[in-house]
Amino acid sequence: MLTIGVIGAGTMGSGIAQVAIAAGETVRLYDPFPQATERGLEMIKKNLTYLISKKKLTADESSDMLARLVIVTATSDLAPCDLVIEAIIEDEPLKKELFKDLETVLSTKAILATNTSSISITSLSKGMTHPERLVGMHFFNPAPRMKLIEVITGLRTSEQHIDFIIELAKQWGKVPVRATSTPGFIVNRVARPFYGEALRILAEHGTDHASLDMVMRECGGFPLGPCQLMDLIGLDVNLSVTQSVFEATAFDPRYAPSLLQQELVRAGKIGRKSGEGFYTYPTDTVNPENNETAAVKPNELDLGYVEHCLIRPLIDRLIHSGSRVTKDTASKNIPTIALTDGRTATQRSDDESTQNLVLLDLCVDFEITKRIALTHAAQCSVQALEQVVCALKNAGLHVTIIRDIAGMIVTRTIAMLANEAADLVHHRVSTPIEIDTAMTLGTGYPIGPLLWADQIGLKNISKTLKNLCDHYGPSRYRISPLMQNKSISNQLFHGPS
Repeated sequence: MLTIGVIGAGTMGSGIAQVAIAAGETVRLYDPFPQATERGLEMIKKNLTYLISKKKLTADESSDMLARLVIVTATSDLAPCDLVIEAIIEDEPLKKELFKDLETVLSTKAILATNTSSISITSLSKGMTHPERLVGMHFFNPAPRMKLIEVITGLRTSEQHIDFIIELAKQWGKVPVRATSTPGFIVNRVARPFYGEALRILAEHGTDHASLDMVMRECGGFPLGPCQLMDLIGLDVNLSVTQSVFEATAFDPRYAPSLLQQELVRAGKIGRKSGEGFYTYPTDTVNPENNETAAVKPNELDLGYVEHCLIRPLIDRLIHSGSRVTKDTASKNIPTIALTDGRTATQRSDDESTQNLVLLDLCVDFEITKRIALTHAAQCSVQALEQVVCALKNAGLHVTIIRDIAGMIVTRTIAMLANEAADLVHHRVSTPIEIDTAMTLGTGYPIGPLLWADQIGLKNISKTLKNLCDHYGPSRYRISPLMQNKSISNQLFHGPS
């Protein structure tokens, strides 16, 4: 068994210490602030007591674990450690100073790891006598429960040390994913559009925050909507990560912070911890219904649709509920539904000479979804819209109507998540499998973005991005070269290359 040093006894540090003692390691926990150490120790004891109450741990096992936890009062007390994991605040100069100090204390064989969520490993190792010994070991909160660990390599990091940390993480019951040091690493980088697209939709008044969250949960299958998650994380913290990635990517416009988010932070509306963010706390999430329409008799529900393999299960549901649905829309005046392709309904209606066009947003599974989000062209009549909404309701679906914005909600978000992930593969930061693993384990996404893109079709993703690019301009929605190449060559991210 190893002797593990953990520096920082806050939420992350104490969680990492708990993971290590649970795996049978001896842990030396250090924090320069004694009160923080006391709180960290109490947090560990509280967590173990909870596990005992749930019969996931015995009292004897808990006692054995706590016996392996040693509280130390100076960095010099970490001298016997085989591995020291730093989990202090995200302050680059402070971390650098700490690593220089540790090099004077530890054996030359000891490995240093940092739990940083976004700071360059290469930058942190600058000035170290042995920069090859520094590895990124990014845990996710809460560390005892979250399986994912991002293992990050800097330009000078030893491959031997990376292999050691990956194997150690597996021994600790974690799932390690490897990445080269890049702004935001995997999860914080790929997840930027999840928040960024939501903020842009709200900024152009595509819908309200509660409806947006509801669509992302019930149509997209995400455990929390973007606004709920920003409130939970803290709008200030989320903004800080966005700003960090923006600066670290030489101010690439696709990562530019949202003015709406900045204004909320300036107003002190930073989420749950302040009692107010997008929502007011304590409160229950409101599920608005903004789509009541006049009743239409089932035998009047003649609908057309634009063929697309993804919505075929939905068409079957409409037919089984009594709607008359046809692919023949030659009359051009028949109410016609289609899956959004990134154009506004108004633009597409004009392009395709289909007056009564209603667009549907993407769903993770059209066969079982209980909600559909839709929008309609400016040319669409009220009666045509009512017919579509009533047909969907007759099929047992809840309907959310949003403004006619390009790409709607779920579609543009998934396209951007997949595009961001494709860029990381393109730059060889990580592999498709590891990126998708990181995003499902680290964020709870229902499907990894690259696997989801494969299922939707890379041509469809590329078409959506191109249409978004045409509508909004190239600064944000430019297509990853790898996404474009794969869509042209009919290759998949998960499949033969």
